[in-house]
Amino acid sequence: MKNILTLIIIIIISCGYTYSQTINGIVYGSNVKGRETLEGASIKWINTKKGALTGSEGKFELYPEGITDRRVIVSYVGYTPDTVDVSKKSFVEIELKSSFSTQQIVVEDEQKSSFISNDNSKTEVITQMELKKDACCDLSGCFGKNASVDVAVTDILTNTKELKVLGLEGSYTQILIDNMPIMTGLVTKYGVTSIPGTLINKINISKGSNSVLQGYESISGIMNVLLKDYGTSDRLLVNGFINSGLEKQFNVNGTAMVKKNLSTIAAFQTVQEMKRMDENGDGFLDVPLTRRYMFYNKWRYGSSEEDKTSVMVGLKYLNERRVGGQKGFNYDTDLGSGIIYGQTVNLENGDIYGRMSRVLKNENQIKLFTSGGFFNQDSYYGTTNYTAKQRDFYFNGLYEFEVYKKSFLRFGASYRYEDIDENVRFLAEVPKTYAGNYEKLESIPGVFTEASFEQKDLNLSVIAGLRLDFHNKYNLITTPRILIRYQLTPETVVRASFGTGFRTVNLFSEYPSLLGSGKDIVFNGEMNPERMINYGIDMIQYFNLGSVAGNINLDYYRTDFSNKVIPEYDVIPAAVVFSNFGRAGSDVLQIETNTTLFRNFDFKLAYKFIDLFYYKDGQRLEQPFNAKHRIVSGLSYSSARANSWIANVTLQWFGTQVLPSTQNDPVQYQRPSESEPYTLINMQLTKNFRNFELYAGVENVLDFMQPNPIVSADNPFSRYFDTSFIWGPTRGRDFYLGIRFMLQ
Repeated sequence: MKNILTLIIIIIISCGYTYSQTINGIVYGSNVKGRETLEGASIKWINTKKGALTGSEGKFELYPEGITDRRVIVSYVGYTPDTVDVSKKSFVEIELKSSFSTQQIVVEDEQKSSFISNDNSKTEVITQMELKKDACCDLSGCFGKNASVDVAVTDILTNTKELKVLGLEGSYTQILIDNMPIMTGLVTKYGVTSIPGTLINKINISKGSNSVLQGYESISGIMNVLLKDYGTSDRLLVNGFINSGLEKQFNVNGTAMVKKNLSTIAAFQTVQEMKRMDENGDGFLDVPLTRRYMFYNKWRYGSSEEDKTSVMVGLKYLNERRVGGQKGFNYDTDLGSGIIYGQTVNLENGDIYGRMSRVLKNENQIKLFTSGGFFNQDSYYGTTNYTAKQRDFYFNGLYEFEVYKKSFLRFGASYRYEDIDENVRFLAEVPKTYAGNYEKLESIPGVFTEASFEQKDLNLSVIAGLRLDFHNKYNLITTPRILIRYQLTPETVVRASFGTGFRTVNLFSEYPSLLGSGKDIVFNGEMNPERMINYGIDMIQYFNLGSVAGNINLDYYRTDFSNKVIPEYDVIPAAVVFSNFGRAGSDVLQIETNTTLFRNFDFKLAYKFIDLFYYKDGQRLEQPFNAKHRIVSGLSYSSARANSWIANVTLQWFGTQVLPSTQNDPVQYQRPSESEPYTLINMQLTKNFRNFELYAGVENVLDFMQPNPIVSADNPFSRYFDTSFIWGPTRGRDFYLGIRFMLQ
């Protein structure tokens, strides 16, 4: 800890406070849709390589020291570059014109539909335009072209999913909704399918250690899902969707300006059951029968220039039922049956959250965040009944003030309360030992401080933070973190991060397929909290070669666990053993290029290496169900005509995965020790009209399915029955058709 604080002090001192006269400004882009700020626009002093990139609000800052010719060249993909004289100016507004005629639809939104922001941490931004290139029925379907996020199915019978960053399980990724950590505990597993894609404005993905403001749990990264409001949504949006399995979805969003500074958005989603499908002939449904109802409402009081106060309140309610299992299973008559196997999940979840910010004297700010929610689950996994309840509350308040130009100090306090009650019952005699009541109560007050420093002369910015939390069971939790951003040139940015993390395990919700397995669950002692250190480095190089522009990004992240809870599938026959491992970790290397070609084509190619390991008795072992080598590639085309077309093709390739040993099982239930590599290809075509869009696509074009994904499907009540042996897709080729109607 002493060494970390010393490092922070050295970095702060090295930044210094030697500033020359600066030129501030903002860059706008003008097109047929109006005027908007441009993030990532390049501003360079003429005949030099010095300059800056605009931030998230199009703002920039230039230092003219040593510059004799005070003209800058401003450029941005999809706009005509401009040369501006900024001599004798301290602030300048620059407006770039679209490089397309007014008779054409500007396609820079499509070309910049996903990008890397100019923040201290590497933050990938997925916009509404990117989300429209896939079906994106819910949050879990929004990452088909994103190489940093892997969507994994953890229970094939109920289609339970998780979002994995840095190769780690989804529970290690902190998911925020409108900057609020309301998707925690038991909610996380099913929450990723509860947010409709039509309600999402954009998604910010930050890998590795991040700010201490959101707590100690952001281990592999933060995924901030920003939902639409009056300013970012159509006045009315209606979306209808149906696929080849006859699953139906209907969405409607409506917004209104109630009175000056007070606006609201209301959204409704329903998903209705598809037909019963068993393409592989194993007697089990390939996809569960899902029925979902979701309602969302957000109110925002926008601050006026006089009071400088902003208030936002949002609420969400979800009611959902999933039915999987054998094809002949009837929910009304066979619930908990020991004759015909079924898996059912009944969910009810409600959340309310709010945020208030107030700008005080000298532009200092106070911000308050609070949320509360409930989650109820009643599930049957064959003859195993699992019920769970969660009640949670969260508060976070901080005060921010500027200590020097572009240098800020924040300090605040937080409180988290989470009460979880899980109960497992066996409705028939089975050789399992884990029935019982599992309770967990967490009451965690905390304090934190964070400083951000920006030294333009050195092209360096630093965020250093420290938080102290007191857990009602595990006492003091210390979380130091630091983020560094260094701009080598206007086109080259290097970032580094370091931080610690801590979390407690919710075993049944994180491994739901084990509840339906014939195997016993064995706990090798008490499951201790997981502790880890994460650090990484990232470099991005931008390039602009006339009609070809884009970036090349290389990053490496390592996570070292001093304790990690890991399931072992082959230690005891017919049992899964959970143990604490004092040494485990992951190495993740990713290289990616995003290129815009001739204004109409976007091309992406990424390679990712993921090594998940742990040590047992001095031996280094690989964690199963992990493809070490992965490739993601995508090509999008957007026409520039008024009635435009958007075409998108995505390819994902997964290498072999180490699988648990099944050599002690009967021959008919044995599986290979490695999976086979496979490729997934998805395609979509969208036709834009004045007030509506038609879209159609196909997923899993090659119709690849994992053979025999369910072990002992012929006898689901045997000790060998297992639905957790998942390494590939279990659903074949799927066609879909949809329509969006929009009123501006």
